[in-house]
Amino acid sequence: MAEKKIVYQDKFVSFEGLFNLKDLFRTVVNWFNEHGYDMFENKNYEQVFEDGKKIVFELIPYKKVTDYHKFEIRVFAVFENLREVEIEIGGVKQRLLKGRADFTFDATLVTDYENRWEGRPSYFFFRALIDKFVYKSYTEKYESQLVREAKEIQEEIKAYLNMFRYHAVEGGEKSVM
Repeated sequence: MAEKKIVYQDKFVSFEGLFNLKDLFRTVVNWFNEHGYDMFENKNYEQVFEDGKKIVFELIPYKKVTDYHKFEIRVFAVFENLREVEIEIGGVKQRLLKGRADFTFDATLVTDYENRWEGRPSYFFFRALIDKFVYKSYTEKYESQLVREAKEIQEEIKAYLNMFRYHAVEGGEKSVM
């Protein structure tokens, strides 16, 4: 059975204001594609209420680093009280969403993800020895790389959302919904 070690857990980003959800999602997907991750979308649903919409999605992109190590970064996002608004920035009208966005990030290092060392009890014993003495330096290196990449995507999302803080001041806002 593959072993999973959580190396980055329950890191949060919260934002309240204007944003473009399609561009945000595209930014996240592009970042993972550029860094060699394959996408796995675990959840994606939308609920409509009287005071706005609620959208929830969970992405678990993964990257096979070696035949033995795999990275997984979980991005769980909840968007609440979303209302569509129209603002004018530099003479151009744009439709954005206004509401609250909460992101949670976790990163997991998966070893022996293809269960190659599970056939016999002796294999399991040798795997434990190899993990402890041979692969230890590789595993530590991959853990630090995974933490660095999880922090990068978190900062990428923060930067994207903070870009819209200044547009709210610049343009006038009209509710469309």
